[in-house]
This record gives sequence, structure tokens and C-alpha cells, in this order.
Amino acid sequence: MNEIQKIQYDMLIELDQVCRKHGLTYYLAYGTCLGAVRDKGFIPWDHDVDVLMPFQDSVELEKYQDEFSDIFFISSRRTDKANKSIKSMIVDTSVKCRVSKNGVVVKDDGKLALDIYPFYNCPKSKTGLLFNIWRSHILKMLVGGAPANHGNAAKLLAKGVLAFYPGKRKEKEIEKLQKQLCYTGPSDEIADYYGLDVKACSAITYNKEWFGTPKEILFEDRMFYAPANAHAYLTKRYGDYMTPVSKKERDNEMRLELIKERD
Repeated sequence: MNEIQKIQYDMLIELDQVCRKHGLTYYLAYGTCLGAVRDKGFIPWDHDVDVLMPFQDSVELEKYQDEFSDIFFISSRRTDKANKSIKSMIVDTSVKCRVSKNGVVVKDDGKLALDIYPFYNCPKSKTGLLFNIWRSHILKMLVGGAPANHGNAAKLLAKGVLAFYPGKRKEKEIEKLQKQLCYTGPSDEIADYYGLDVKACSAITYNKEWFGTPKEILFEDRMFYAPANAHAYLTKRYGDYMTPVSKKERDNEMRLELIKERD
């Protein structure tokens, strides 16, 4: 592990300990799950840790801030005004990093954080799922403002949404949308409604049976929770996940460099 991976690993260990103690569920996800299955740890060129958590568990986690090391902070829109996202993070407040892509510096005082993506039960009907997809888009606009790198049309739409929900009305709508996303009816699938997983009118969904009771999997030198059927999850997400991406794709990834190291 390099130094950035080591810091991420420390955060994952503490998250795992707190979740096990309090009966909270998480799953290694995205590249972290892929690395656990294919590489038994970090993908060599990867630099972060991603987990999925049921939304209610991600909120519950915030109650246990005091059980994390002093340098680790649970950041969400509820605990951190600077967090303009529907996801939560565990942030190492003792370090800073420089973020670059294709040799161009994107951010010079970035946070080093473990990403926690909340997921939700999906309505069985296509119409119900479509409504929740639209709700998720509105929620992200209200929480984070105009989306970056989504074109002028998306920016104009976001400005319209924000103008329609000023001040306290915005906060009420955020709470309303969040409750609606927490669907409690009959459901066979889950979704996180985040990033590349969700488009204007569609979203990648995952069979609930692939998750359920977590399965322990080796990641570096410890056992962590992963989807019950990691193979099915990774196949749905990546296709042939056992074949590493090309060097060109690796070179196009974001690069992180520590500019303030731990004391």
C-alpha cells in the first residue's frame, strides 16, 4: 500500500469496527469491492475506498462520531455545511491532498475521504422507479447546486429548481424528497441514485438478494463486509471485471498526492 491507500485503509478499519459494534450494515463497493475480489486488496493504481450503506444506517453512523479517532470526521450534509452531496464521507482532517487529472491540477487543498454511498429500496413498478429517479435529481440539485460537467441545460434546470425552492422551503423539500426516496413498500432491487449509476430517466439497479446479509471478504490483511453475491454485483456494474482496464484508462484516472502529511 502507498501512503494514501494506508490512510484510506485506516478509515475503513475504524468504519468496520464501529459498524460491527452497533449492528450497522455496509458493503465494499465499486473499485474497492472489485479490488477485494480480483486483487485481494487495493487495485494497484486506485487511491480510494468506497462503501454502500442503507440510507438509514448511514444516518445512524453519525451518532457514533466519538468512537472514531479524533482525526476522522463523519461528513454529511447534516454534519458539515461544506458537504454539498447526498453521500457521506469519513474525512481524515489531518491531511490534505492535491488532485490532478491528465497532469492538470483540479484541486490544491483536497480532502482525503472514504466515500459512503447511501442506497435505497426501489419501487417494483417502472413508474415508481422513474419518479424516484427524478426525485433524486432534484434532491442533488437542492443539496449541491448546479451539477458540474453536465452541460448548460442541466445548469439552467438546476438554477430553476433552486429559484423555486428558496430558503427554508428548500430545506423542507430536501427532507420531503429524502423520505420519498426511502421507499418502504414491496421491493426486489436497490439503487444508490448517484453518479454514473443514474441518468435522466434510468438508473442501474441491483438485486436485493445480492446484498442482504453481508459476506466477509479479504481486503489486504483483514476481513471486511462485501455483497453476498459480489460476482453478480460486479458483473452488473463492470461486465468482465476480472480483466484490468487499459493503461490509457488508468492514466485518465484522477491522481492524488499528499501535500500535508500526518504529524
